[in-house]
Amino acid sequence: MENRRFGHRAAVRFARRPRARPAGLACFAPVLAALAVSSAAFCGMYQLHLSAAEGQLTQSRLDSLASAATTLQASTGSDAAIGSTSTDKKQVLLLHPGSGSPGFAEVPHMGTALTGSSPSWTEAAAQLARRVNWDLGAEPVEFRVMSVLELCQDETYHADFVFGVDLVEPPQECRETLGKVLAKADSRLFITSCKSRSTSAFWTSLTQLEGAGEAELANSGFLGLSAVVAGYSEAAKLRDDVTDLWHRRTAEEAVYAMLVLIDKAVMPLPAMVDQRPVPTADTVFRAVDRCQEQFRNCFTQPRCLQSLACLSQCGLADQSCSYRCIVSYQSQAFTDFSLCALQKQNMLNSQIERPTTPSAKPLESFRGKAMTHETAESILVGHFDPEDHRHSWLVAAGSNPAYEQFALQYQLWYKGSGRNTFWYHPTFLVEALDGAKIWRTRDYRVRRRDTPGMWDFSVVDNGIISEERWHLLGADDNLEWIVLFYVGVARRAGLSYRGCLVLTPEGEMPGPEHAQAIEAAIARAEMKPWELEATSNPPVDPENPPPLIAPKTQKEWFLCCFEFSL
Repeated sequence: MENRRFGHRAAVRFARRPRARPAGLACFAPVLAALAVSSAAFCGMYQLHLSAAEGQLTQSRLDSLASAATTLQASTGSDAAIGSTSTDKKQVLLLHPGSGSPGFAEVPHMGTALTGSSPSWTEAAAQLARRVNWDLGAEPVEFRVMSVLELCQDETYHADFVFGVDLVEPPQECRETLGKVLAKADSRLFITSCKSRSTSAFWTSLTQLEGAGEAELANSGFLGLSAVVAGYSEAAKLRDDVTDLWHRRTAEEAVYAMLVLIDKAVMPLPAMVDQRPVPTADTVFRAVDRCQEQFRNCFTQPRCLQSLACLSQCGLADQSCSYRCIVSYQSQAFTDFSLCALQKQNMLNSQIERPTTPSAKPLESFRGKAMTHETAESILVGHFDPEDHRHSWLVAAGSNPAYEQFALQYQLWYKGSGRNTFWYHPTFLVEALDGAKIWRTRDYRVRRRDTPGMWDFSVVDNGIISEERWHLLGADDNLEWIVLFYVGVARRAGLSYRGCLVLTPEGEMPGPEHAQAIEAAIARAEMKPWELEATSNPPVDPENPPPLIAPKTQKEWFLCCFEFSL
């Protein structure tokens, strides 16, 4: 679903969504990671490249790779949810303490900037449920949230899966009722929302996942052998993945964690399955046959192999890690391989579509007048001045971690030379694995939708095409801030994503006087201000300034036609 940035999304992956922001390479990094760690596929490809390098692309090598793809397809196709697969509607419960706040609320976010407060667990849980339901669609799963005290008062409630977060010792008078209710659940998992917190022994003693308790899940033995022998290795991995996602302390990854949990422990979700494309023998054979040079170059050049190896070490949906790998080992061979094998030949057999939820509503008017295409584009151009301000906006906060990981996200929108042509050019700072600070840019083509304030963005990023739909949700009359929302997909990478951003002239957080207006704008995408994490905008290193540009076409338009007086 890599989640940005504005543009350089390394897109967080999201259920059927999304994800990376203007995503591309960052978006499909997790898919390449999966490819890299598949020993059969990887070894088959590597052997094939060695043969190609010798000028002997043998049929046996092709058969070997096709066989690996068939094996991968069979193993993935049989991937079923842990536990029951009944077609009855499944009940999933998020159980929260009812007091305090989740760990991600402790991270600086738009809510604290505007109101000085963070969401309570009750408020946060309700919004998390709304977000999870975006990707449940019509699936026979009912996702609910309750506090411990609420559950104590409903002895008749039955859930197939109970997932508790940040739970402390319950009142003595509740224990018997809780025991009865939880005993009816097939599976139970209890974790914390951040590493500094702990779950009480009452709850951990009730953990039950694929027949294993907390002690077994937390310690699967040397190299996981104990879990493998006892048959709960998948459950142990699921517990670790879900915990890791929550401990990254973003609302976006908390939502993704719960989707992962439902998909694996309750029933497969189409929105998640779509992000696990299954290569077939035909798609792999076609890619190898038509991209022989690109395969050979990638698998015989150290930097391309290093990039794949690095990606394989990143955690589940860890967009920051993925993008740093790609930046650190970026090479033309990697880009050429991605463009030919993945994008053109669809080697991964990806069928993912752009998510349709939520139904974001673009701003209808500005400064008392109905919104027009020209006005909306002038708002995006914003504070650009070819002489002393070569960017439109800076990102102050965003909901997708794939964007928030980047510092100093300069945003530039500008007019092209053709009639009604419009471009988006983000410039952002990435820290490579060796600590080097590297500026990156992207160029997106922007096309108007029928409704003013809506656009389709497209970009080729390291060989992968990303398609995004952007919405202008709000804008201050004096252009002190704007709010944007996007949904996107990297179709050939099996990744979709979405996110909401607040931009200001220099990346500063808006003051509390803007709280009501910004909250209303964000609500147009059914989101909350506290879901948008603050972006780091440190002082620019004078020895490493951003490579900002002043397009000639935009400069000419600025001098003759710019609509606003700022």
